[in-house]
Amino acid sequence: MTSAPTVSVITISFNDLDGLQRTVKSVRAQRYRGRIEHIVIDGGSGDDVVAYLSGCEPGFAYWQSEPDGGRYDAMNQGIAHASGDLLWFLHSADRFSGPDVVAQAVEALSGKGPVSELWGFGMDRLVGLDRVRGPIPFSLRKFLAGKQVVPHQASFFGSSLVAKIGGYDLDFGIAADQEFILRAALVCEPVTIRCVLCEFDTTGVGSHREPSAVFGDLRRMGDLHRRYPFGGRRISHAYLRGREFYAYNSRFWENVFTRMSK
Repeated sequence: MTSAPTVSVITISFNDLDGLQRTVKSVRAQRYRGRIEHIVIDGGSGDDVVAYLSGCEPGFAYWQSEPDGGRYDAMNQGIAHASGDLLWFLHSADRFSGPDVVAQAVEALSGKGPVSELWGFGMDRLVGLDRVRGPIPFSLRKFLAGKQVVPHQASFFGSSLVAKIGGYDLDFGIAADQEFILRAALVCEPVTIRCVLCEFDTTGVGSHREPSAVFGDLRRMGDLHRRYPFGGRRISHAYLRGREFYAYNSRFWENVFTRMSK
């Protein structure tokens, strides 16, 4: 029997011991016949987190608690310490939706080629918002047009693919996860799973962004990779600016009506 792929779960954390404990519990509840190595990169949260990480039994494949350059720098550090065939980024306070999620993801990749060269995603549940998201089927054009957002915590990436496309681009700030996903999508189509894989904590940075930031990042991604949803740069930028204007006005009037109803 072929051995099951090793899965590296990378968790970043900062000043969130309760959330970190929930995430660790979720990872350790996985019923997977292969090996799961859990890597925790904490941004230097203090003695309580150090005591927790050092006292966990069994221990982690790797952990550290020291200042870093932000979430994506921490995630790149996690990549550097990962030895698995498949990488999964599950941040502090986020959880797998059930005990068989890792096994389900590996099974979905089975027969599609070397696991280390593939990537895929499922759906996530936005905790507190009673909403499920996951753009299935995936469309690169819709992604570039801002009509699809791939749930990063419900995504998994082969280690060879990550080595090929490189780590997270820190210059993209909070949108670096979607730019990373775009690079993966330009190499190969994702394998998709039409079910919830992750419970996503919506209180984190990046959960609520202004339309100007969202669509500005999309324009910058298109320019960087010379890929546009409608072929040419000019028409694609005009479309994205139109969507930005519509989103801004929708939010403005929603706020007005909310205040009037109080």
